[in-house]
Amino acid sequence: MKIVGRAAKAHAQLILCWLAALCVCTSLLAAQSAPTPAANPAPVAPAPPAIHGVLDLDGPWRFHTGDDPRWADPAFDDSSWQTVKLGNPLTEQGIDSYTGYGWYRLRLQPKQLAPFGSLQQDAPFDLLVTSYSVGQLTVYIDGVEAGSTRGMRVPPVMYQCPPFQVILPRLDPDATTVVAIRTWAGPSLPIRHGLLDHVAVGINDDIVDRVALETGREWNRHIIAQVMVTFLFICMALLGAILYLAQRHHAEYLWLTLLCLSVAFRGAAEIAFRQSILPLAVYQILDLWSGRIFMAVTLEFALHFTASQSRRPVRIIQIAVLLLPIVSLLHLGQVYDALSIAAELVFLGTVCVLLFQGWRRGRREAGIMLVPFFLAATADSTNSVLDYAAYKNWIPLQYSTLSFKLGPIEFSPTVISYAIFLGSLLAVILYRFVRVSQEEQRSAAEIAAARSVQALLIPTELPSNRHFMLESAYLPANGVGGDFFQVLPLADGSMLIVVGDVSGKGLQAAMNASTLVGALRNELSHDPATILNHLNRVMLGAASGMAAGKDSVAAFATCLCARIYQDGRITIANAGHLSPYRDGREMELPPGLPLGVIPGIEYDQAEFQLNQADRIIFLSDGVVEATNPQGELFGFERTQQVSNESAGYIARAAQRFGQNDDITVVSIYLVSRDEKPAPHPVLTAR
Repeated sequence: MKIVGRAAKAHAQLILCWLAALCVCTSLLAAQSAPTPAANPAPVAPAPPAIHGVLDLDGPWRFHTGDDPRWADPAFDDSSWQTVKLGNPLTEQGIDSYTGYGWYRLRLQPKQLAPFGSLQQDAPFDLLVTSYSVGQLTVYIDGVEAGSTRGMRVPPVMYQCPPFQVILPRLDPDATTVVAIRTWAGPSLPIRHGLLDHVAVGINDDIVDRVALETGREWNRHIIAQVMVTFLFICMALLGAILYLAQRHHAEYLWLTLLCLSVAFRGAAEIAFRQSILPLAVYQILDLWSGRIFMAVTLEFALHFTASQSRRPVRIIQIAVLLLPIVSLLHLGQVYDALSIAAELVFLGTVCVLLFQGWRRGRREAGIMLVPFFLAATADSTNSVLDYAAYKNWIPLQYSTLSFKLGPIEFSPTVISYAIFLGSLLAVILYRFVRVSQEEQRSAAEIAAARSVQALLIPTELPSNRHFMLESAYLPANGVGGDFFQVLPLADGSMLIVVGDVSGKGLQAAMNASTLVGALRNELSHDPATILNHLNRVMLGAASGMAAGKDSVAAFATCLCARIYQDGRITIANAGHLSPYRDGREMELPPGLPLGVIPGIEYDQAEFQLNQADRIIFLSDGVVEATNPQGELFGFERTQQVSNESAGYIARAAQRFGQNDDITVVSIYLVSRDEKPAPHPVLTAR
C-alpha cells in the first residue's frame, strides 16, 4: 500500500506541475500575441452568449434532493432551493453527496433567447441535455414530460447516458418557460458531482450538430481507445492460438490465448456499456468476474512461461482471486474494496517474482517482459487506488479520472497499461517462438543423427552358433538414449556379450556409446574383467577430453560383459549394470562401479556353469523403470516374473506397462545336444 500510495502521490504531483507549466506557457503566449493598447481604444462589443445558434444554460439552476411529482409544476415555488452551476461538482458548491433522486429547475426568460433574433420566429427550438455518467434524466417543459433517458422507467435502471435531444414546444416570446429535470442514480452510487452535466438550447439543426459533436467527444474519450485495444488483444489471441497449434507441447501459448480473450471480453463489455447496450449492474458483474479471471489466467500463463515449480502458492492465489467476487455479491463493500486492492498487489508481486525467477534461471524473455509488465500493472493498480481514494474523499475528485490525449483521443491509465502489456507480450512471445522453433529444429537434427549413430550400436542380425540360440529386443523411447549391446562370436566357438547404458540422452549419449563399442571391437583380450578395465580407461579419457570442451558434458556408463563357452561355462564381470537372470532367478555378481567414475579400478568377475536348456536374460534399466500412469514402477518383482520368457515378450510387457526409457533385452538359450538350433530372431523397433 505504501508503494502504491507514493506512486499515486507522485503521479498527482507530476500532473499539477504539468498543469502549472501549461498555464505559465499559455499566459506568456497570450502576452506576446496581445496587441499594443491604442491611445483611444475603441469599445469592444461583448461576445454574444449564443454561438452558432446554441445557448448554453449552465445556470444558475435551482437544485433539491429527493423526489416529488409536484416539482415539475411550473407554478411551484423553488425559491428555497439551493442554486448550482452545471459542470461543477455539487460538493464544491456546498451540497453534500447524496443517493437516489434529485431535481433541477430553471426559468428560461424571453430575453435569454433575444440573441437568436428572427430565428426565434422561423425555426423550432430544441434542448441538448447531457447526463453525467450513469445519471438517468426526465425533462419536463412547463410541467409536461418532453423526454427521458433509456433507464428512467419503473423501476429505473442505470445505463450510460449519451447526450440526447429534447424537442421544445412553440415558445411564447413574452412568457417564461420552466425547465424541470428529474435525475436518479442507484442507491449504491454516492452522487458528488451531480447527474445533470450540461444543458443547451438552440434551433433544431444546430442542436443536431451539437449532439453529433458531443457524441463524437464521448467516443474519443471512452470508446475509440478501448475498441483499438480490444481489437489488438483479439488479434493477439488468434496469434496465440496459431502458435499453440504449431507447438502443442508449449501450454503457455494456450494460456496466452485465454489471457488475451479475457482482456478482449472485458473490453467488449465496457464498449457495450458505453454504448448503453448493457446496464451498469450487468456490466459490473461482467467486469468483476472477467477481471479476476484475467488475474488467474495471467498467473497460469506466467507459471508455464517461466517453467516455475511454485504451483502450490500460485494455486492458492488463483483460488482466492476467483472467490473474491463472492465477497462483492454479499454486499460487503468496504471489505471487498480492501481485499481487492490487496489482491491486485499480491497478483502484481507474484507475477513479477515468477518472471524474475525465470530470468535468474536463464530465461531471457522473462527478464525482458518483467519491466513492461511491472509498469503496466503499476499503472492499472495506481488507477484503482486513485479511484478508491477519491471515493473516500481522500483526494479531489478530478484526480480519480486521469487521462492522456493523443490528438482528440483520450487514453485512460488502464488502456495504456494494457497497451504496454500487449506490446511486451507480442515482442516476447514472437522472440520465444522463434527461439524454441530453432531449438526444436536443432534437437530434431540431433535426434536424427543420434538415431543413425545408435543404429550402429544395435546389431540388426545376431551371429548364428550351433551351441546357442540368441534373441534380442530393442524398443527405443521417444528420445534417443545410450543403450547398446554387442554379440561377438569368438574363434573357439564361445560368445562374447556386452550390454550397457551410457548416462544422458541424445547425440552425446549415442557418441559415448559408439566410443565404447569401438573400443570393444578393438580390444584384443576376451576376458570380461580385462575388457571392463579397458573400457573404464576409455570412458575416463573421453570424460577428460570433454572437460576441455565447451559444449560437452562428462558421462558414465553401466556395462555387463559375459563370455559363454560351448560347454556351458560362463564368465561375467559387471560395472554397475543390472544383473542377468538365469531361468527366472537373478544371478549374484560381485558389485562394481560404473565405467568412467574412478580411474584405475580393477573389476572382478564371477564364473558359473550353465546346464543344457538354461536361458540367460540380459536387460537394461528401461524394463525395471517402466512406469504406469499411476506412477507405479514395473520393478524387479515383475521383471523376475517374466524373466523366463522370450526377449520380445519381456520388452513388450515393459512397454505396455509404461515405457519412459529405451528397452533392451538380450536372451541366450543354451541348446541341448538333442535340439536343433532355431533361427535367431532380432526384435527391433525404430
